[in-house]
Amino acid sequence: MDQDVLHLRNGDLSVDVSRFGGSLLTGSYRGVPFLKPTTTAGLASHRFGAEASFPLVPYGNRIEANAFDFSGKHFSMVPNTADPYCLHGDGWLAEWEILSQYGGEAVLRYIHRQNPSDPYAYDVIQTVRLDGDALTLALTVTNTSYEPLPFGIGFHPFFARTPQTRLKAKASRFWSERSGHLPDAPTLIPRHLDFTEAGPLPPHWINNAYDGWDAKARIEWPEHGLGLTLTAEGPFDCFMIYSPDADAGFFCFEPMTHLPNAHNMPSSAGLVTLEHGQSLTGRIALCPAVLPA
Repeated sequence: MDQDVLHLRNGDLSVDVSRFGGSLLTGSYRGVPFLKPTTTAGLASHRFGAEASFPLVPYGNRIEANAFDFSGKHFSMVPNTADPYCLHGDGWLAEWEILSQYGGEAVLRYIHRQNPSDPYAYDVIQTVRLDGDALTLALTVTNTSYEPLPFGIGFHPFFARTPQTRLKAKASRFWSERSGHLPDAPTLIPRHLDFTEAGPLPPHWINNAYDGWDAKARIEWPEHGLGLTLTAEGPFDCFMIYSPDADAGFFCFEPMTHLPNAHNMPSSAGLVTLEHGQSLTGRIALCPAVLPA
C-alpha cells in the first residue's frame, strides 16, 4: 500500500496510524485528544520523539555503554539517536510495511536485519485495532537471529497533560534516576510519586521506572469529563513515567516487559530469551469513557 497514514474510526474513537515508526499520530474520543497530537503530518520518526505513541522493540529505554554480555558473549552497539545510549530499539525509527487495513484495524510489519552495529535480527507484527470504545495495540516479535538473544517490548504513549490530570497505577517498587537517565536503585515508592490511589502528577521533572505492576492504570482529565483505563496482557511487569514539568502538555506512561537497562542488570530484569524462531507477544488496551457526572 502506498498510503503513509491510516485514519481509523469506530464510533466515538479515532486514531491516525503512521507507517513511519509504526506510530500513532493522534488518538481522540468524542473529539477530545487523549494522546498528544503530533505536528509532523505523518513523518513521525523523521523527528525524534514527535509521535503521539510508538512501539518499543526489541527493547525499551536505554542500554548503558551501548553494550551488554549475554550467554558468554559480549555485544557492542552504536547509538541510534542523538542520545549517547541506544534508545528504545529500532521499530520507532523505521519504516513499517502496511500489511492490511480493514474497518477499524490495521496490521503493520517491520523486518530488522542483523548488521555490524546491532546483534538483533527480528520480524515484528503490530496490530492496531478499534473495537467498540477500546484501542488495542499488540506486538509480536520473532527472533530471526541464529543465536538466542534477550528481547523486550513495550509502548510509549504521550498522553495529554492538563492541570487537573490524575493518574492511578499500582506497583510495588520504584527506581530512582541517575546520570544518563538510567535507573539507579530500587526503593520504596516516595509518597509524592505513589499513584496507588489516583493523584496528580508532580509539577517537576519525573523520569522513573516502577516494577511489580499489576498491569492496570487509570487516567482522568476532569476538565474534559474524560477518563481512560489502560490494561496490559502479556509479561508487562514494569512501567516508566516521564514528564518534563507541569507545562509540558504531555506525560508518558510506558508499559514495558522489562526495566530500563535490563541488559546490564542481574537476571535480565524482565527481558525474555528467545531462541531462533521463538516469539514474544504482548498487548495493551486503552479504553476512554466519559466520566460520571
